[in-house]
Amino acid sequence: MTRISVAAMAASALLLSACATQPARQTPVLVQTPPRVVVVADPQLTDLLAYQSALRLMTPSELAKAQADLAKAEHAPQNTIRRAMLHAAVRGTGDLARAQALLEPLLTATGKDAQLLAPLAQLLSSQYAELRRQEDSIDKLNAQLRDAQRRIDLLNEKLEALKNIERSLSVRPAAGAPK
Repeated sequence: MTRISVAAMAASALLLSACATQPARQTPVLVQTPPRVVVVADPQLTDLLAYQSALRLMTPSELAKAQADLAKAEHAPQNTIRRAMLHAAVRGTGDLARAQALLEPLLTATGKDAQLLAPLAQLLSSQYAELRRQEDSIDKLNAQLRDAQRRIDLLNEKLEALKNIERSLSVRPAAGAPK
């Protein structure tokens, strides 16, 4: 072989070896797992949450009986929250406002039971406030709907009156037409 061909082969081998890729080094991926949170359920909270779930399934007569039973119960913080939940479930006029009013003293109370139940009272109070805002919006929209329907009815009456006038007019002969 000639010197040139040997040099060309050496150069091509050198070029080919330069083109060979090294395997990419993979960096280890660190996955952070969230810390475990162990929640110890307080029996009072568990009982109140179960009561809230039970209220959703009650009929109006069962709700009335529950109100009568709670009226006789002592005024412990748990019973106050139950009363508020019951008012919210009944949803009569002003019941959400009464439920919020019942919860207000629990938010600032200093007793051990009241302090334990204060976060639940805060949550329920904010939910009831939102429900009240939604009900107010619904009432406003319903009033607007009634007004719009009243205007539609008036316009339909006017349209019918105009149609009756148009029908009652006699057809006039065209000018210049023989009689």
